[in-house]
Amino acid sequence: MPDNIARPIPVLVNPGGGSAEKVLAVLRADSRFVVHETKPPELGPRIEQLRREGATRIGVSGGDGTITAAASLLAGSEIELAVIPGGTLNHLARDNGIPVDPKEAAELAATGESRPIDAATVNDNLFLNTSSVGAYVSFVRTREALEKRMWYWPATIAAGLQMLFRMPSFEVQIDSPDEKAVKTYRACLVFISVGERDFEKGVFGERTSDGQRALHVIVVPNAGPMRLLAMVFAAVFRGMRANLHEVDSFLVDRCRIEMRRPKGNVSLDGEIERLTAPLEYRFHRDRLRLVSPSPILKG
Repeated sequence: MPDNIARPIPVLVNPGGGSAEKVLAVLRADSRFVVHETKPPELGPRIEQLRREGATRIGVSGGDGTITAAASLLAGSEIELAVIPGGTLNHLARDNGIPVDPKEAAELAATGESRPIDAATVNDNLFLNTSSVGAYVSFVRTREALEKRMWYWPATIAAGLQMLFRMPSFEVQIDSPDEKAVKTYRACLVFISVGERDFEKGVFGERTSDGQRALHVIVVPNAGPMRLLAMVFAAVFRGMRANLHEVDSFLVDRCRIEMRRPKGNVSLDGEIERLTAPLEYRFHRDRLRLVSPSPILKG
């Protein structure tokens, strides 16, 4: 256990997480931890209580949404966040080299060192990986509805097909101090990530080892279902570079998105929030102390 951790580490476990049972079994067998089963609405009060009690490291187990909710409460403080993945995708853990195996993640949480990582906010709502407006939001809402009747991956495929043929189309203005003029688009998706993404890897890519520390903004035009389907297949098999002539991509420290309606649904690390326009995005360096196995990749 690191020198600054003098007592058992409290770990908040979302009992609804995909691997909660395995995580709970591992943690309860390890005297270095004190386990608190904590449902999402209880997360804030529990973290505030631990803060008052003088906790210097808090473990959290759940999906990306649970981790982001905890991070938003710890951001800007010296309290360290130790992540034990308990969701389906676990983007933050994978991006930062945190093992998805509960035993390995618990060992890191107990003995690892913490390092600062970057984050971003939209209208003061924190996210650690990605935010989006448009098609992805529609996809998530459809998938969640379908999951009530089928497993996660069949629901994902069905939601994706439905999205292609009911693609949202909206006008969006992006005003950034790093750009020379306000840009206006007829888009189906605006995707914003914390840190530069590699277009060669997957549809929207992975973080790059030598990428710029900034918001990476990607705007996808509404080109109709068949053209969008072709773009998706090209991105999967050849990387997004195959479509760079069809998307706009830029790196900025902050930007503003104007929308037609006063409120809109926005995805924050996979969770949907209804926010008031305009959407003010800001990049924050070294915003959170995360327990990780190696230095966080920075440009």
